[in-house]
Amino acid sequence: MRLFAAFVPPQPVTESLARELARHRPGARGDRGGLRWVDPALWHLTVAFYGQDDPDRRTEWLHERLAGHAAPRLRLEGAGTFPGVLWTGVTGDRARLRAIAVRAGTGERNRRFHAHLTLARWKGADAAALAEDWRRLLAGYHGPGWVAGELVLMRSDRRPDGPRYTVLERFALAGT
Repeated sequence: MRLFAAFVPPQPVTESLARELARHRPGARGDRGGLRWVDPALWHLTVAFYGQDDPDRRTEWLHERLAGHAAPRLRLEGAGTFPGVLWTGVTGDRARLRAIAVRAGTGERNRRFHAHLTLARWKGADAAALAEDWRRLLAGYHGPGWVAGELVLMRSDRRPDGPRYTVLERFALAGT
């Protein structure tokens, strides 16, 4: 099964971001044009992706690797794009966040860690221009801060109507 480790922002954080997106919808070029918005119920900050992996083995491994690590204080801010992805950035205690990501396995598959929360995906030049409009609209966004006191191991299942994520294990971080 496909596994990844992530922080799930608390409800006040996701509500703030959802309000910010809703605030810009009338002024933006609309939701047409190829942007596929991620359901807010699925929002998360991936810190390590494992692909096909054994959940029991990965759970044990993460318990050992994360023991005693301090929880980072985080905030969602601004926006950016990767090819095909519109995201909001993550600020705050980046050193702790990076340390947790490395302990959780970032870099195992030569993947660089860039803290972000995916908002939408697209294909095609028209949608890329729309994503750039959204990036500009969200550039000044500053969400509420929170202490990310729990990392979760999630299973990802692809379905015709989009991905489904299931929390398999929770890892409490120190200081929470």
